[in-house]
Formats: sequence, C-alpha cells, structure tokens
Amino acid sequence: MKSTNKKKDDRKIAIYSRKSKYTGKGESTKNQIEMCKKKIAFQFDDIDLDNDIIVYEDEGFTGYNMNRPAFQKMLKDIRDNKIKIIAFYRLDRISRNVTDFSNLVTELDNYGVVFLSATENIENVTPSGRAMMFMSSVFAQLERDTTAERIRDNMIDLAKTGRWLGGNTPTGFDSEQIEHITIDGKKRKLFKLTENEEMPIIITLFKKMLELKSLTKLETYTIQHDIKTKNDKYFSRWGLKNILTNPVYAYADKDTLEYFKTFDVEIYAEEKDFNGDHGLMVYNKTEHKGKNKVVIKRDVEDWIISIGKHKGVVSGKEWVEIQELILKNSDMRYRKPSASNSLLSGLIRCSHCGSFMRPKLKNKTISEDGRRRFDYMCELKDKSRKQKCQCKNINGLEADDLVMEKIKELANPKSLFYQSLKEISKNTFTEEYKNNEELKALRTSLTKNEKDISSLLDKIKYVDIDLLDDISKEIKSLKEQNLKIEKQIKDLTNTNYEEINDKDTADLLLNVLDTYFNEFNELDLNTKRNLIKLLVSSVTTDGEDITINFIGARTLQDKDVCACNKTSDVLRISGFPTGEDSKRDFDVF
Repeated sequence: MKSTNKKKDDRKIAIYSRKSKYTGKGESTKNQIEMCKKKIAFQFDDIDLDNDIIVYEDEGFTGYNMNRPAFQKMLKDIRDNKIKIIAFYRLDRISRNVTDFSNLVTELDNYGVVFLSATENIENVTPSGRAMMFMSSVFAQLERDTTAERIRDNMIDLAKTGRWLGGNTPTGFDSEQIEHITIDGKKRKLFKLTENEEMPIIITLFKKMLELKSLTKLETYTIQHDIKTKNDKYFSRWGLKNILTNPVYAYADKDTLEYFKTFDVEIYAEEKDFNGDHGLMVYNKTEHKGKNKVVIKRDVEDWIISIGKHKGVVSGKEWVEIQELILKNSDMRYRKPSASNSLLSGLIRCSHCGSFMRPKLKNKTISEDGRRRFDYMCELKDKSRKQKCQCKNINGLEADDLVMEKIKELANPKSLFYQSLKEISKNTFTEEYKNNEELKALRTSLTKNEKDISSLLDKIKYVDIDLLDDISKEIKSLKEQNLKIEKQIKDLTNTNYEEINDKDTADLLLNVLDTYFNEFNELDLNTKRNLIKLLVSSVTTDGEDITINFIGARTLQDKDVCACNKTSDVLRISGFPTGEDSKRDFDVF
C-alpha cells in the first residue's frame, strides 16, 4: 500500500552519489552530482535545482551492502515520505548486491519512488525498464565478484612462491632481491626476507615472553634493560604483541601446521614441507580501510599461509605457546582510568624523560566539590617500576585548575595574547604567512606521495609478476621524494616562529576564545580537551612546577615568561603575561 501522508508534488528529488575510495581519479561524487542535475534539468522543466533537490553523498563506502550513512539517511527520508525520485549517476552507485537491490526496489515501490539514471536508459515504471534495471544490477555484482576472485587467485599464486611482496619488513628482517628462472627461461626478480642486526632483540623477546608469561612484565623488562626499537624508542605493549603474534618468526613445522589447521586457514604448501627448515609466510593478513587508509588486521580465518624463503627464529611449539599465553591474558588488558576527568591527559609530559604523565586515580577520595581525586604520574616511571624515572606525582585536580585559570585569563579580550591574535588576524602578507603557505604545499605533496605509495603496495597483490620491478622502482622514487620534502619542511619549521603565523589560524583561535570559553564548564570532557590543545602546544612538569607553552608564544612575545603561586604548587608559564587586567601579581624571571 502506497504511503499518502503527503502530496506527491510536495516531495523532493534525491540525488545519490557514491564512490568506494577517497581519490581524485575516476567518477568523483561531485561529478556524479553534476551529471544528475543536468539529467534532472533536461527531464523536468519546473524543477528548482536549489530548492527541490536533496543531495546524499557517500565517499569511501562499498556498494556491496547498504550500511552507508548518507544512503541510510536517504532511506529514512523516503520512509518519511519526503522523496519522490532518486537520481543517480549509474545503477551500481546504488547497490552491487542483487538481493539487497531487489528488496530495495520492492520497498521503494511501496512509497511510489521512481529511479532516474543519468547515464543509463533504465527506470522502475515500465516492465521493460524494470527488467533492464535488474539485468544491470546482476552484471554489477558479477563484475565485483569477478574482480574479487581474480585478486584472490593472484594472491594464491603469489603465496605458492613464498616470497616477500614488499612494504615494511617485520622487525629483524630486511628484504633481499634474488633472481628466479621461470619455465620459459626468463629471469624474474623476487624478494626474500633476510635477518639483520635487530634479530637478536626479537629472539630475546620471544625467550623472555616464555619466561615472564605477561606482556606487561615483558614491557617492563625491555625498559629496565634499555631494549629499544631501531628508532631508539621503548617497545610498547601493543608493539610487543604485534611482534609476538606475527607468524613470520615461527618455523614452518608440524606444530604451526596443526595450529593453523584449527582455524581452517588456507594453506598453500605441501604438508611434508612443514619440516622446520624455513619460516612461515602470511598473505592477506591486513587491509586498509577508510579515508586515512587505516591498517586493519584481518581475522585469522582470512589469512593465506605459505612457507617462506627465510629461516624462522622460534620453534612452532614455542610460538603456539605464546599465542595461548596472550589469548589467556587478554582479559587482563591495561585499562585507562576512565573515571578520571583529567583535562591534561594526552598533553602533559614529564620534563625529566619526556614521557606522558598519565592520570592515576586515588582510592575512594573525593574533593570538596565532588570530583574524584587523581594524580598525574610519569608513564615511564610506572612502567619501569621507578628505575628509569623518579619524577614526583602531581595533584591532578590542582594542576588542571591552575592551567584552566591561566587559559581563561588569556581569553580575556584585554589580554596581550588576545590582542596579539587580533594583530595577526589583520596582517595576511607577513613572511611567516608565506612560510605557512609553502609548508601547506609541501605537506600536501607529502600526503599525496604517501597515498600513491599505499596504492602501489595494494596493487602488488594482483598485478602480473612482470610489473613488480616497475612498481618497486616507482615506490622507491616516491620515498626519495618524500625524504627531500621532509627535509624542506624541517628547514622551514626550524625558525624562530611557532604555529600561529597565518590569518586563518589566528581567526580560528579568536573564534574558539569568543565562542566556547565563557561556557567552558558546560562542555563535555573530550570537547574541553580538544579546545585546550588548540591553545596549548605542550605542558610539562618536573614534579614541582608546571610549564605551559602556548601556541604562538615565540611569534607574539618571545621574551615574556611569567610565574604564579597557588598554595604549594607553582604554575610556570612560557608564553604571555595577562597584562593590566591580571587579578594576580606575576613576577618575571
């Protein structure tokens, strides 16, 4: 039964656009929308393109399912009887799944909604149009399934070679080029993993995990014994877990074979070859999702297991034992003190070692105004059991209150900070502004190159073997470009200027100060933290004093340093005095 809550003429025309990836190539969502508008203008003489159309836009979402935010919003509006026509660039923008599409057509029929394609001669009004529409949907799903099958087949062919496909090598390994002679006598360049100087550390980590039986204890051990990454950083629990759960370090023997059989994983090697001579190689282990290409670890059932050309470093029996230990201890994960309302969490650092100061709740203690008491404690001090840092804990509530009091003083329109922002807001052609524009261009190029590298790495999964060498050269060239760009960025930022050096940033901060800080106490915790980070570049403490570095301090008032006292705590601020409007005396030192 068709819905009749509104007259049909009162309803709008929906334009729906979708693209699977955030790229500038192909049919962008903006182009799709423009094509649909042209089609609508051609079909209807009395349509106001500004007022009679609602645009729904999804970018970065597959057409294989209906779980897309803009698409779901459009469906809700259809069910609320607000839409009479859905216009789209091509039918596969709506759905690539025949079953979902069929159910959708049935639902839209109930609401009298008509399809309009900008590029295809299909509709859901006449029998022939509906037949053509369903045929197009079938071919869209066939195309998707065929592509997925081809990628999977190529992945399996690559797995049978046991070679390293490129990308970031696991810690302890380098990638070595080798030559391979094919059946037709042609030479092909392949790559295999070879051990480097970090491998003794990896072996130690596996050995100590078996001894300590805890990721937390292993993390403490590495800190106490100065075991660090090649970037001279301490290993985190999560970094240690990624290493210990990576099958590449395990020998391909009967224990690892039986372990992966229990997960019903696809294994492309003969059972007799699991003899402990080589290490394991895993394909299809991760995928990139979303606009920022976040690396997501796939379920074990989706992995493809093969035998590599490299040697393992831990027996299958030991590796499996460690997997069981990690799974067993998964319920005892590190938990952040969620009950803490710490404003400076993720911002305040220890001035002795540079580690973050983390909120540590005090047991059953409440302040006079009803807030839960907590201390800020040096993370390295905590993890090393006080061996690597002895920074004193500081009172969390008082530290937050002191910092917020100073920030609110800066938000006063009479303060030097506020007045300096207004001056920058008026001046758009300073040398600092030119530097900022150059930095923007360099960072844009850097981001583009990183996206291109990620795209090329994705292609390795399913391109022909003959093209691998060309892709590797292109990746190498892009990485070399990025090194040069990073040096240019470093040269430009290694000046006497801080972050506030353009009108846009100054305008943003003025807007934040004017809009939010009068009602700061009414905001939620995450919003408060984000607003503080807009104004403060860093907060440090040595256990006695607190130092705040405000964004733009050098640019606006390099020489001003001020301090104030409150009970037993000292607030030392590198930045701006509040000027004549201050309600407290500040001593310059």
